[in-house]
Amino acid sequence: MREQDIRPADLLEQYLRLSRQDAINYFPKPENLPIGNCPGCNNAPDGTIFLFEKNRFTLVECENCHTIFVNPRPAPNQLNAFYKDSPSTEYWANTFFPSVADARRELIFAPRARQILAMTKEITQTSPKNVVDVGAGYGIFLAELGRLLPKTVIRAVEPGIRLANQCRYLGFETFEGYAEEAVSDQSWKSSADLVTAFEVIEHLPDPFSFIVTLKQLTRPGGLIFLTGLCGDGFDIRMLGARSNAISPPHHLTFLSQTGVRFLLERAGLELVSFTTPGKLDVDIVKKAIDADTSLAIDPKISAFLLKASDQELDGYQDQIVSECRSSHMWIVARRPV
Repeated sequence: MREQDIRPADLLEQYLRLSRQDAINYFPKPENLPIGNCPGCNNAPDGTIFLFEKNRFTLVECENCHTIFVNPRPAPNQLNAFYKDSPSTEYWANTFFPSVADARRELIFAPRARQILAMTKEITQTSPKNVVDVGAGYGIFLAELGRLLPKTVIRAVEPGIRLANQCRYLGFETFEGYAEEAVSDQSWKSSADLVTAFEVIEHLPDPFSFIVTLKQLTRPGGLIFLTGLCGDGFDIRMLGARSNAISPPHHLTFLSQTGVRFLLERAGLELVSFTTPGKLDVDIVKKAIDADTSLAIDPKISAFLLKASDQELDGYQDQIVSECRSSHMWIVARRPV
């Protein structure tokens, strides 16, 4: 898989352009936004180092757990208003994603459903009987999981009206709202033996309350699967401010592996597994170097990526994955009994 397969260059550039403009329109003075602690280990703001600015937002790194995050950063209510009607959000939902939905079904969602089912069986020795997907979007993952588990109760939590209706159209019981609202409903609270949330955590200024909410949706002994962007990741570390993954106000938090451990411990969850099965790090960095050979990255790595064969590039990506240094992370946590 290459980045072009799931993020066509022309669509991605338009999305990033809209994001940059939205940053100006919705957050004209980011320096006046709230300052917070590290999203991972809760380290105080004075325990961070400045990295760079992106879209006028300041990115820092926690000296304790090495999580990368925006600080100052928008408060949750400010983000809710932003995601409700910003042009970049609308473009992603109505133009970008529909154009790549079929490719992502084949390359991402169908394999993900198979992998999560296999991992769940390996960990629990059984298949899940009740699944809740938080931020279900168009419901493609749930549809693929439903093919594999036709007798399992599969439900969606989705705040977007259009997307919630799409999940209902596919036949899934859907809570139209945020996860924090769903846990106030007794039919949802502590109901699932598997809760999933894909590519949500990097959008949150402080994911602690979100993680606690996922715990509340999960029955004691149940599993939580999270995916997101990892601050230890190869392309994020190599490209820094030039990384398209770092795109505030959409992406605000890039937890390190150590940061994930701290966060789960604070939320009272057990870490079962941490992996980075990403496939695009090398391709992303190589494309950036091809476009600008003056990029300030490790010259040995740059020279290798420019000269390596496809087989060597694939081997290097496999090495990054084996060392948990991909920018795409999978987290499996368990709610204690």
